[in-house]
Amino acid sequence: MISNNTYYEYKIKNGDTFSGIIHRMFGHVLNDTRYKETVEYLLTLNPQIKNPDHIRAGDMLRLGVLPPAPQPVKSNPIIPPTFITKSVHPNDMERFWMLAWLEQNANFLTIPGGIIAGSTGNLLSPGNVGLINEVSDQYAKYKSGNITKAQYDYQRKKALDQLKKNIGPFEDVLFGKHTTHESIRIARAGGIPATTNIAKHANRLKSLAAASKGAGIALVGVGLTAACMQIASTADTQEKNEIFVETITSTVIGGLTGIGVGIFLIFNPIGWGAAIVLATSSVVASYASGKGARLAYDRYGMEVDFVSGAGIDRICQ
Repeated sequence: MISNNTYYEYKIKNGDTFSGIIHRMFGHVLNDTRYKETVEYLLTLNPQIKNPDHIRAGDMLRLGVLPPAPQPVKSNPIIPPTFITKSVHPNDMERFWMLAWLEQNANFLTIPGGIIAGSTGNLLSPGNVGLINEVSDQYAKYKSGNITKAQYDYQRKKALDQLKKNIGPFEDVLFGKHTTHESIRIARAGGIPATTNIAKHANRLKSLAAASKGAGIALVGVGLTAACMQIASTADTQEKNEIFVETITSTVIGGLTGIGVGIFLIFNPIGWGAAIVLATSSVVASYASGKGARLAYDRYGMEVDFVSGAGIDRICQ
């Protein structure tokens, strides 16, 4: 919250340390020349803090833009100002808080976003799109004389009944004001192939499935970015490695689970409820595996410094 353009407030979270906040917000670490100035400045803004090594989650901490380092002059020495007089542009503050929020709360985006993207991709799986293509295949058999008109009508209705059941309440989203059976029809207009409408809808659903996968990949990027920000914001080597192990494990397990589900869905059209359950299960498995890997590192692997060995600390700065 900005107050008179001089300072803004930060709610201390579980696990926050005074030095960690200074590093994350100002980029200073213990051996920096300006670290001590930053500590003194923040204590001036927060007289309620008696010991910076004992801050409590839930308390509000006033943060401000650190005044420029004093420049030496020949005559009168410059006394660092106690209060900020330069206004801070609200857009800069907004970007600042968006990054800070993302660092601590990426799961609020990646978990529900992953479920939505995953369930959409599952619903538009090759198995369900294949039900649309089945109509084209049966029409080709009818036109070639291999089946009768009645047999074609029966097979078309059977495939579309299954598709309608599978997509359930998403029918309006996928086909607008028309029903599934009204949309997947043979084209009666002359001059175009009879199966044009069917192919158009099949290709459109494939495109939506590809977009859903793209959204899932983007959410993985959000999670990795947040993890990198967390690694950069802490000076504790153990915590850096905990974040790294958790992130890599959850990402790998999530990717492998997604591949397995994708292979399954090629041959198995599923309903919308099963699509959501599969997506939720995949996200839960990914999240739980990351947490489990973090606990395992704390218990058995603390002597291994993955972050420094892999050069992650140089990438995440």
